[in-house]
Amino acid sequence: MNRLILNHWFDSVLSKLLKEYGFHSEKTIQSLDRCCSLARVSNRCAASMIILADFQTYRISSDQPLHPDAVQQIFDLSHILKEMEPEFGSCFHKEKFFTASSLWDQIRDFKFFSWAELNAEDGTALGWLCLLDRSERKNSKIELLSIQTLAEMLMEELFLRKELIKSERIQNEIIQLAAHDLKNPLAGIIGISDHILYQQENTEELGQIADLIKDSSKRMLHILEDILKSGFLDSGRIKLKVSPSNFNEIVLQAIRGNQASAQQKSQVLKIEQGEEAFALVDRHRMLEILDNLISNAVKYAPKGAEIEASTRLEKDQVLFSIYNPGVGLSEEDMGRIFQKFCKLSAKPTGGESSTGLGLSIARTLTEMHGGEIRAESMGMDKGVKFILSLPRAVMAA
Repeated sequence: MNRLILNHWFDSVLSKLLKEYGFHSEKTIQSLDRCCSLARVSNRCAASMIILADFQTYRISSDQPLHPDAVQQIFDLSHILKEMEPEFGSCFHKEKFFTASSLWDQIRDFKFFSWAELNAEDGTALGWLCLLDRSERKNSKIELLSIQTLAEMLMEELFLRKELIKSERIQNEIIQLAAHDLKNPLAGIIGISDHILYQQENTEELGQIADLIKDSSKRMLHILEDILKSGFLDSGRIKLKVSPSNFNEIVLQAIRGNQASAQQKSQVLKIEQGEEAFALVDRHRMLEILDNLISNAVKYAPKGAEIEASTRLEKDQVLFSIYNPGVGLSEEDMGRIFQKFCKLSAKPTGGESSTGLGLSIARTLTEMHGGEIRAESMGMDKGVKFILSLPRAVMAA
């Protein structure tokens, strides 16, 4: 029996999957109908049916008109037979449950049954493609391969459609994010520019205004860089240029680059480094990764906090960790912290902005280096530690 379905057919996860694949959309229904017709004709069967795992929705193709009661009986029969052992499908018409019951009177002449699962990427069955015929015959290898191939082709089509919808949603999110996050600094620059017109003689204040314009421009540039970088990573347009590099030196450079931001919040950035460690990295991209992790700690740590960073060797791995004693992460946060546009429970402690792309970019770049990033937190108000691990490069003596 299909135990996977018995465990999941009323499960909310399964309902969510059916919705993600758009099984009840008009386009998908058209695809189901085409698949049914092609399966029936190519296998020369009297009827074919697709049953969805909610056991409420089906599509049928038949070589002749069928009475609604007959369609319902085919549905019920298919529902029963797909849960049986595969060899049972070829001889169901001889079994007592079929011969002794008047329930099947309108489809008594059907003598052959075959089916293939419609599987999601994780293997969960979202439905079944079933074949029925009035001639008694056995499932040939060619017929089994044919129906399995049709089932796979249908799911590939639905998967591509699902990914396209997801891509369109992400693009809309990027546009909305850019419009929202760029609006404030741009409005600030316009307002400051107007103010300059009335303060042309006040050179001291003009210097302060220039700093405000510079800060707003930097924020806008950072937002645009993150959006472009995320797109380049998705399209595979970023290539690494790796070489053996002293990892401790790169970490120190990244720490220095964030000292000013930490000092503005009266924070202390501490770094403890172990023995000299080399890794095969793209130095520029590794600086981006470390800068994301360190600036993230500064952004979410309380004012006056002590942020602890360290590097060390562990077997064949080079490890970097950074801990900030901030608000921490909830269980829900832990499950999505590296996702794009993730909005966490925690908020920046100094009013800083966030695109929601930094940690996603850092993880992708790390994986391109053959490493990994993970987050650890004991819960809300208990701080967060990020741990970056990379393969160690052994240098010749």
